Amino acid sequence: MDKKKICNAVEITLILILCAITLLLDFVRISYLSDELRNKLLSKFIQQTCGAVAAGLLLHRLGIRLFGKPQQLLYLIPCLIIAIDNFQFYAYFSGKMELVHKEAVDFILFGLYCLSVGLFEELIFRGIIFSVLAGRFSKDKKGLWQTFIVSSLIFGAAHLFNGFSMGTLLQVGYTMLTGGLFAFTLMKTKNLFCCALIHSVYNFCGLLFDSSERMGLGAGVVLDLGTALTMLVVCVSVGIFVLYSVKRYDRAEQTELYEKLGISMKEADITEDKTEG
Repeated sequence: MDKKKICNAVEITLILILCAITLLLDFVRISYLSDELRNKLLSKFIQQTCGAVAAGLLLHRLGIRLFGKPQQLLYLIPCLIIAIDNFQFYAYFSGKMELVHKEAVDFILFGLYCLSVGLFEELIFRGIIFSVLAGRFSKDKKGLWQTFIVSSLIFGAAHLFNGFSMGTLLQVGYTMLTGGLFAFTLMKTKNLFCCALIHSVYNFCGLLFDSSERMGLGAGVVLDLGTALTMLVVCVSVGIFVLYSVKRYDRAEQTELYEKLGISMKEADITEDKTEG
């Protein structure tokens, strides 16, 4: 057996082992730390990191190259605005929420947890699923729109596994929208780490005071009317900008993106949009 075949076998074996560990850690409770919250955060960090490494290796095998120098970083600004606006400013400054866990180690573990979740989910949804859809749909602007929309819908629908309830349905709705935001980040920066950054900041700001799964560091009213209205204004404004930018996404950008996705842009596969300005 030559060296290349050995490396392939080792890589496939490692991917399978890491996937098995990621699934197993969903059912097996391991006590790393005595503090319950810290143990949960560390456990999730370890699990999501195993999954992220497996997904990264799979992307490498698929020939997807979305880890190079990021492009058009100014487009991260509206995405960061949405991510930071996920913090419940109105509720916090009106005294409806408070931090319960204030030690540095709590913030570090919570930050690592948010980072690992963001990285793992972006490698799966914007790395693998977005790439597969882009390869399945047509290679023109219509196909790009289909990839953008369907990948966002899948991202939202995946959150149904959190359990069926009104809260879950609400989560599915807004995660479909954030899926579009993360897809836009990928399209502009062509870098999965940028997507993971926006996703992680979004989670950090939104889950910091969340006590529904006892993973946040605070307590109190997570969403009130003032917070909802503020988020609505910001989301609508940025949403219009994102949709306009996707509409203006030109052929050269799409070709470069698809090359990094490992998709050949043959002229025969491209349908010119004669109405496109």
